[in-house]
Amino acid sequence: MLQLELYNAIWLFVIIFMLHDFEEIIAVEKWAKRTESMIRNDDKWINNRIWNFWNVNSHSFAKRDVFIFLTMSIITFVKVQYLESTWSSMLFLSFLVFVLLHNLAHVLQTLLLKTYTPGLYTAIFLVTPYTIYLIYRLKSASLI
Repeated sequence: MLQLELYNAIWLFVIIFMLHDFEEIIAVEKWAKRTESMIRNDDKWINNRIWNFWNVNSHSFAKRDVFIFLTMSIITFVKVQYLESTWSSMLFLSFLVFVLLHNLAHVLQTLLLKTYTPGLYTAIFLVTPYTIYLIYRLKSASLI
């Protein structure tokens, strides 16, 4: 069975996560327009907070994602450069756990609103499995 080199597996995480960000960017405007009346008529504070977060245009959302991409790239670069150091492992593992929590937030938002939220599909079917795979690979290599 062909296995990715660990360095490549770590760098591939950036691409996997960006596919998730692309789903969000592509879906955010249409989603906000489609769900506005449903959520605005709802008096639940949390539902309105969720809608306000997603009620942006794609351009504004993409600007947020540039910051995420840069942060993720720096953390990934540091991990690859200092692959065996404890501090880089803790930094990278913290980021991976943050991503898993981020993905859980997508699921919780969807359950609370009872409708799809942008990024849900890639969070469930792409980012979460790959993040778990990457944690497993790092643990197998005794790097976390």
